[in-house]
Amino acid sequence: MATYFEEPSRTFNEYLLVPGYSSVECRPDNVSLRTPVTKYRKGEEPLISLNIPLVSAIMQSVSDDRMAVALAKEGGLSFIFASQSIESEVAMVTRVKSHKAGFVTSDSNIRPDQTLADILALKEKTGHSTVAVTDD
Repeated sequence: MATYFEEPSRTFNEYLLVPGYSSVECRPDNVSLRTPVTKYRKGEEPLISLNIPLVSAIMQSVSDDRMAVALAKEGGLSFIFASQSIESEVAMVTRVKSHKAGFVTSDSNIRPDQTLADILALKEKTGHSTVAVTDD
């Protein structure tokens, strides 16, 4: 049997902002979705907070290392699922923690104490036309 509700229905179209009627404070760049993760007292800053209020489910079909990296880039949080071997879980967490956003791991750097022969051998091996000299 159908159920009828007496109160008016609500849809997303009823909550859209009308162009030209919004104040400057309502622009998207002025809105913060920052969300506390830990309990905190009024007037204090939370110890842990997220830039977006998104956390992935602890499910094998949802949360893997790629989801964790993608959510972290946006300011969210992901939980790695535990229904796998410890070795597999450790490998997944290692891949997430070793991800460096915007950085490319280079295998073609040399140290200041290396010789010109080392540079030429590295250029031959990698095919690069330049080699970075770094302390680490």
